Amino acid sequence: MSGWNAYIDTMTAAAPSIKRAAIVGAADGSVWARTEDSNIFKATDAELKTFVALFDDINNVPSKGADIEGVHYVVPRTEESLIFGKKENTGFFAVKTKSAVLIAVYEGPNEVAAQVRKAVESMQAYLANAGY
Repeated sequence: MSGWNAYIDTMTAAAPSIKRAAIVGAADGSVWARTEDSNIFKATDAELKTFVALFDDINNVPSKGADIEGVHYVVPRTEESLIFGKKENTGFFAVKTKSAVLIAVYEGPNEVAAQVRKAVESMQAYLANAGY
């Protein structure tokens, strides 16, 4: 799992408002890497399995919302391989590659969302180009 932590570090460095992040398997939600210590990404295995399944029926996610780390988020937008969730002054961006789902939970005003999305999508493109 440690090799994947470098990708988490790259995302959080690119967007400091990312407080917690994880890379999980797209098939089963198994954790490949996550933020640790005081900013530990604390979603449960069952929650991650349910979360990655959202990408199987992404068009219906906005009507239901999404749960991650015990928090229910409104989902104002989805795209082909992206889910954006929002709750008050926090939110998340999740993207899917062929074999992984990247999740970044951020805190801050709406203005930071664009920076977080760019960091997550940049990592998505990198991993996709690497065959993941």
